[in-house]
Amino acid sequence: MSTSITHTLTLNGSPAPQDLLGSLQQIEMEDHSEMADMLRLRIACTVNDSGSGWKIVDDGLFDRLTKVNLSVTVGSGPSVPLIHGYVIETDIDFSNQPNGSVISVVAMDPTVLMHLEERVKPWPNMSHSDIANAIFSASDYGFTPVVTDTGYTPNENDHTVMQRGTDIQFLNQLAEANGYECFIGLNESSGEVEGHFHPPETDGDPQATLSVNMGSATNVNRFRARYDMLGPTQAAATVVDYEQKSDEPGQADSSSQTSLGSDESTTSDHPRKVLLSGLGVGESAEVQRATQSVVDRSSWAITAEGELNTAAFGAVLRAKEPVMVRGVGKEFSGRYYVYKVVHLITSDGTYLQRFTLRRNAVGLTGQEHFNSDNTGS
Repeated sequence: MSTSITHTLTLNGSPAPQDLLGSLQQIEMEDHSEMADMLRLRIACTVNDSGSGWKIVDDGLFDRLTKVNLSVTVGSGPSVPLIHGYVIETDIDFSNQPNGSVISVVAMDPTVLMHLEERVKPWPNMSHSDIANAIFSASDYGFTPVVTDTGYTPNENDHTVMQRGTDIQFLNQLAEANGYECFIGLNESSGEVEGHFHPPETDGDPQATLSVNMGSATNVNRFRARYDMLGPTQAAATVVDYEQKSDEPGQADSSSQTSLGSDESTTSDHPRKVLLSGLGVGESAEVQRATQSVVDRSSWAITAEGELNTAAFGAVLRAKEPVMVRGVGKEFSGRYYVYKVVHLITSDGTYLQRFTLRRNAVGLTGQEHFNSDNTGS
């Protein structure tokens, strides 16, 4: 039994014209946990019936920063908003062959608004999380901040955090220094645009269960797992506090993030230890944060890639949320974090979902619960 797939596309808040919808060849949307979400439309364009000018191309539908919203409905499920974006690029390939001309449109989520102006700005007496709150809620954006406290606040007499670059470049740098994610997302319940600055949210209820080689319950076409066993297990650094004339050390020996399995991926047996340099920080708390970030990021050593059978799955898989996986053995089954999902919709009604998952541990904890109705808890 086939599952119906429908999608809704709006431009500047209005439904896309029927001529445009009828000319859509492909929709590709990338839902990413560490990069801006992107939308790519591939649209056939033809010469007007009068022989003068081009349909779609000359209609002014995709001007700079035109608002583009895309939502998808699978079967009888709810309509799921995939992206609230802004047009950033068009690419037109004119052909002398019948029906061979194509316009490609690229849109980016509201992250693009934070990438329009470079700044050189001090942020005195503010922690990294304070800065994220201030930038997200600024009048230029008005995003709702979803921010986790970073704890340490430097004193301006000792050190002032300096911004050099656009707001999103700066926040991405701060996020990397803390082992955090930084992204802009749409709250599906309230409709608010949110600015996220926090560790990966792995503790919530899993959104679904991916079943591999499970007979009639199978909802994954292919699944491939890779375990990088040489990431840094430990990190250390020492900087000089010139004012205090002393060394300021920092060291991290294990991940600070919630383990998703029974055994951490960064084992303490024959650990790989890295020594950081060029940190540009001068206080012990900052050095410690830098070393911990390296180990935290390294702990995401298990990467899985695959493709959903959307008809069997019966739902939309989302990045930035946990998911359960079963049917791939005791080492690789269990809870994962969805790092990326590429949604591909074609004109013949095909809907593919290609995913990338991450995990910071192997094995089962014994607390996993796998449901056959594509939910997990």
